[in-house]
Amino acid sequence: MQRMPPSRARAGVVFVVVLAWLVGACGAGTDATELPPVTGDPPTARIPIIVDTDVDVSDMAALAVLLRDPRVDVRAITIAPTGTGVTNCASGRQIVGYVLEEFGAAAIPFACGREDPGPDGQRFPDEWRLNADEGWGMVMPPPSNTGAVEDAATLLTRAVDASPSSPTVVALGPWTNLEDAVIADPTVADRIAAIHAMGGAIDVPGNVIVDGITADDGLEWNLAADPSAVSAVFETATPISLVPLDATDDVPIPPDLPERLTEHRPTAGADLVFELLARVPTRLTGEGQQLWDELAALTVGSPDLVTWEDALLLVDETGRVSRQDAGRPVLFATTADREAVEAALVDALAVGADRVTPFELAGQLTVRWDGAACTFEMPGGLNPGLAALTFENTTGDPAAVQIFGVREPHTWDEVVAALPTVDLETDALPDWIIDAGGASDEPGAGGSITGSVSLEAGTYGPVCMVGVPPDLELRAGQPFVVAAP
Repeated sequence: MQRMPPSRARAGVVFVVVLAWLVGACGAGTDATELPPVTGDPPTARIPIIVDTDVDVSDMAALAVLLRDPRVDVRAITIAPTGTGVTNCASGRQIVGYVLEEFGAAAIPFACGREDPGPDGQRFPDEWRLNADEGWGMVMPPPSNTGAVEDAATLLTRAVDASPSSPTVVALGPWTNLEDAVIADPTVADRIAAIHAMGGAIDVPGNVIVDGITADDGLEWNLAADPSAVSAVFETATPISLVPLDATDDVPIPPDLPERLTEHRPTAGADLVFELLARVPTRLTGEGQQLWDELAALTVGSPDLVTWEDALLLVDETGRVSRQDAGRPVLFATTADREAVEAALVDALAVGADRVTPFELAGQLTVRWDGAACTFEMPGGLNPGLAALTFENTTGDPAAVQIFGVREPHTWDEVVAALPTVDLETDALPDWIIDAGGASDEPGAGGSITGSVSLEAGTYGPVCMVGVPPDLELRAGQPFVVAAP
């Protein structure tokens, strides 16, 4: 892939943090005394930013924060699609356009970049991209605005030129669009105040664990997805601040986040993130889920949520970032204050007007396993749509629940008879059995495990699963009916 030419010296813009790096380059790695640069010269009342995103669930929560942060001014949104990101252009543009409409921010331009990252990229797993391409399950009308006509690199450059002061690029995904913008116009790097990105793993294990790559290889998805783009941007003089896994490892997703957001709904940010957590429950229950892009977004306006360090960093051909004397100055977050970050996130999502089309759950389903029976409650009944699921396992042993439906002319008794003949880990279910979703208490810790179920009109029932795969015992409960609206 073509490499980006070095940036020319920027005229009239003085960054104190860069001077600090240059003066202390021999001692790089000490705690930084300056926070990340967020705006250029002349300064403006609000920090002008361009959001570059791959439209992941974490990205959408970050975008919700930035759209309502009174300290920032979102000037444009660029999308890194399939190849370097987790969505394709069509779905990425639809999701971004829908979110902007829901926030009353439809005037913000957006555009999509190229889908070929070149031979060095690490492709995101297909199942991640499939969920993104389906819009994370959100029910979205056909887009009334298909986004900017130009591609992402062109829009990025235009937004830089039109900004009232030098903008910060907040990079929440791979850096392909950044590379393309500066290749098309090498001077654009001179007019960007800084790149503030979620990416990298400096002194901690990585999170790319596919195709023989292990955590010890130190790769993080955003930078590993297009390593040559990172290398190219590192060759510029544009100041870079990273929020890497070093800091995001300190801020796992709070399990009670939906409950904390409920009191602020239907405020747009709280309502959108509540819906995404309901539609993608693995964001709450999956292993290793952190506030990745949310932390990057919060630290644009509140950099003191994390501890910063300056260092000389080098990126290799795989996208791994490491301390090297031959590296370039980068400011990166080393730790994060978990309680402060959680409070800041909830507060940020509670700002501003209500969502244009508030999300409504189709009901609440609670399933209990007490070691003898798999029972349920659904106060007020259930409607077709997405319903909240709570699983209460009081046995102290590993257990899970899955909600299955049945298509006519088949019956619930046939579902109960068929399930023991199917390997639920590997086999496809018969097309007349609906897998609506579930929740798992794999360690047997007890308490209330939350999830969600997607329901259509028809007959459903809970199946409690006792033990650990492949040694599972199935205990079916009584069926219930979801009535047509």
